[in-house]
Amino acid sequence: MEKVLRVLAPAKINLHLRVYGRRDDGFHGIRSIFQAISLADEIIVGSLKKTNSIEICGEFDCPVEKTTFYKAVLAWRAATGDEGGVEIRVGKRIPAGAGLGGGSSDAAATLRALEKLSGLSLGPRKLASIGAAVGSDVPFFLLGAAALVSGRGEIVEPFAAREDFALLLCSPGFPSSTPEAYALLDRERPDDSGEADPEPSSLLASYRADPLTWPFANSFEAPLMRVYPALEEVAGLLRSAGASFVRMSGSGSTVYGVFCGREEASRASVLLSGRGPRGAKWLPAFPLARVPVLE
Repeated sequence: MEKVLRVLAPAKINLHLRVYGRRDDGFHGIRSIFQAISLADEIIVGSLKKTNSIEICGEFDCPVEKTTFYKAVLAWRAATGDEGGVEIRVGKRIPAGAGLGGGSSDAAATLRALEKLSGLSLGPRKLASIGAAVGSDVPFFLLGAAALVSGRGEIVEPFAAREDFALLLCSPGFPSSTPEAYALLDRERPDDSGEADPEPSSLLASYRADPLTWPFANSFEAPLMRVYPALEEVAGLLRSAGASFVRMSGSGSTVYGVFCGREEASRASVLLSGRGPRGAKWLPAFPLARVPVLE
């Protein structure tokens, strides 16, 4: 490789996720608070002399051509005309099918690296518009570490992120399919008007308050916990370990607890190690105040 960059692709959690009914375009509207966290994939992106080549090395649950890395390179080339060769090596740490935005973050990190390698200066908003062609959540990872997200996920309003709490995540040992989660929600909730619908200003005010008082919800949580009782088990374990707030992230399958500090989250991780569903992994983390920089 001629030039090489190392970039971290952080996961996110949904502190709040209100899912509306299906829209005329086939998508569901959402209103959510996204928070980037320290759990991250490590990506090495380099340029190759051979133009148009794309070499991607890593362990994936799909063909390379279907990964968001590959799609991000194609979207970059379509938007910029840059046909430089690219090699990407991936160290995956974010579980797949976990509601943590790993694929979207990988795409965003790839776009940031390609911008740097090319010498172009498009800026976050232009990169976000390119990323939106890869996936609805990609723009978030290019615009901030905490944001109010709406529309189908493409409307991102960043705000200053907190760093004064810690997290313990549980990957329960099985993934959750986003399309299946939406289908389940549509079957169980043909009318979404019964769900609480806080105003954005109320959500942002709550974010600044003590996590013990957070009114945040997740539209997917109750239906999925009925289908997967292990998720309810994990939530109960986190509460018993002293979590101030417990929620499922995205469309699952990760469940997380909020603790007042890293020491408390670490103690809970030790306490819960080996407990929970078969194959469960307990992952301490903390919120990020900014997106990791390129190295």
